[in-house]
Amino acid sequence: MASVTQEAKQKAIAAGFVTAGVSTPDMLRDLPYGWVGKVTNLRPPEEILPSVKSVILLVLHAWDNRAFSFAIDPPNWRGYGMHSPDEQFESYYFGSEIMMNKAWPVVDFLRKKGYDATITSRIPLKPAAVRCGLGCQGKNTLLITPQFGPRVKLISVLTTAQLDSDEPFKENFCDKCEKCVAACPTKALEPYRLKITRCMTYSVESPCSPDVPEDVRKLERQYVQRPTPRSYMECTICADVCPIGKSRKPV
Repeated sequence: MASVTQEAKQKAIAAGFVTAGVSTPDMLRDLPYGWVGKVTNLRPPEEILPSVKSVILLVLHAWDNRAFSFAIDPPNWRGYGMHSPDEQFESYYFGSEIMMNKAWPVVDFLRKKGYDATITSRIPLKPAAVRCGLGCQGKNTLLITPQFGPRVKLISVLTTAQLDSDEPFKENFCDKCEKCVAACPTKALEPYRLKITRCMTYSVESPCSPDVPEDVRKLERQYVQRPTPRSYMECTICADVCPIGKSRKPV
């Protein structure tokens, strides 16, 4: 008979995720929590689900990296800070909407088993995925998976179920390669470090924030695709140039 851990992972694969890994809040204790620029406030799992015992990381292959990076904002949002307490906003990300829908069968399965479970993207997903054995965090700071490199999206499920943890990922795929660092037009990358105010994605997400240099604003207007006046494609250059998993076809 399959364990609850195996069944939860099988539900994730059946929903369209390419892989899933499990860790515990204790194993994630030393991750980088707090504000990431003005974009989001990353929180420990216990602050989101106080009785959490296991953290499940789900990996979705972003087979159309541009489409999965599509975002749309309403006309009344000016983007001073993505989640500041005094700001009213809506923002929709195509990849996040897909992942949340696909994660619900996992949550539903766990709840039917008598456990509490919730979906969140408000924990440090990339380093948490490394602790769950799903890949390494590359020089572009993205999760690099063995199958698809950085062409993936992540979401997590927190649950009160005591699941079997996976071993942390040990391998480093980057070695001497620095294609992502060299390819970034704004020089936002140093190996394993992102200078967030120089990132074009941060710039487009925060159009009125004064901490973005003007040269970055100019390059953002040059490189970032805008299908409509209120929508844009987040920059994926550092993921596009990564050779890991590039030859793999969609599953």
